[in-house]
Amino acid sequence: MITKDFLGKEVIDDDANSIGKVNEIDFDAYKGILNYFIVKAGWSEKYHITFDKINKIGDRVVLTIKKEQLEKKK
Repeated sequence: MITKDFLGKEVIDDDANSIGKVNEIDFDAYKGILNYFIVKAGWSEKYHITFDKINKIGDRVVLTIKKEQLEKKK
C-alpha cells in the first residue's frame, strides 16, 4: 500500500465505533518507517494512533482498543 492510500480512511475501534479519518501520517524519513497516523475526529479532536494499536487495515483501519482508551492530542 502507498502511504497516500491511508489518507481519508475511516478509523474504527474494536467495537466498530467510528473514531474519525486518517488526516496525516508521521513518517521518519531517516529510519524509513511510519510512526503513527494522525486521526481527525470532528472539528478539533485529533488522535495519534501508533501501529501497535491497529488490528488490520483494509477499507477501514480497525483498532485493537476502544475509543475511550485513545489519548487526545492538540
